[in-house]
Amino acid sequence: MKKQLYMIALLAGSIALASCQDGDWDVPEGIPYGNNELEVGTTVTIAELQSTYANSISSDNFKQITEDLWLRCVVNGNDYGDNIYKQISVQDETGGIIIGINGSDQGAFMPVGQKLIVSLKGLYIGGYGNMAQIGGLYNGSLGRMELSEWKQHVRLIMDGTSDALAFGSMKVDTLDFDPNKSMAEQAGRVVRLSGVTISKEGTPVIAPDDGSVSLISNCVNRTLSGGNAGSKCVLRTSTYAAFKGVAIPDGAVDLYGIATIYRGTWQILARTQSDLAWTK
Repeated sequence: MKKQLYMIALLAGSIALASCQDGDWDVPEGIPYGNNELEVGTTVTIAELQSTYANSISSDNFKQITEDLWLRCVVNGNDYGDNIYKQISVQDETGGIIIGINGSDQGAFMPVGQKLIVSLKGLYIGGYGNMAQIGGLYNGSLGRMELSEWKQHVRLIMDGTSDALAFGSMKVDTLDFDPNKSMAEQAGRVVRLSGVTISKEGTPVIAPDDGSVSLISNCVNRTLSGGNAGSKCVLRTSTYAAFKGVAIPDGAVDLYGIATIYRGTWQILARTQSDLAWTK
């Protein structure tokens, strides 16, 4: 946590220094992250990407993006709460998508609400468990891109700059979860589940690592029922999450998270403890 706070302070200080020295927020020089030389070309929406590469996503295959396409998006989930690992989640007005990055502490530089432009040419897109992801190649399959590659493909856009105006009203919105909607409508976006009950097998905390429940890739899947959860919906939490020890209450609660999907099952990823609404 201290490391993350230090990097956030470093980022803020660098931006302020560039502003004072140059008096020009259009080119925020000195930001210690990403590629400030990137200039936006032909933009594409997340919905258009998912449509163009639908076959690769649905078949858990992948393709390299060879066209000079650009994505304008906003970060809606990161590793700040240690429940999202080496990934960020981004969205635009049309949908959300996961970006795999082989680097930790990304939340320090890309907090929720951070606007990005991403050069897609040369990156790979496909599916993992039918969930759309952007990344790189790993052992011949779709995986995380190296951090150095990501930094060449991304530019942070600061509020108050002329580039930020191109984002219009784009913001991190919260959808009321509807399990009957298509993946493209909700996956990768922030959702609210209201009046749901969380299963309490084993030790009744969110993600026990004491052997009382089965782990899947060091994660605990807690079944969600009632309210607007529908069927085949779980709260997926890493045993490394900062809030893994939060007690599961009796009865119905509200919660928030990134809606992801794995082979027909909705997996809700809480980002920080504040997404567990009953703890506020």
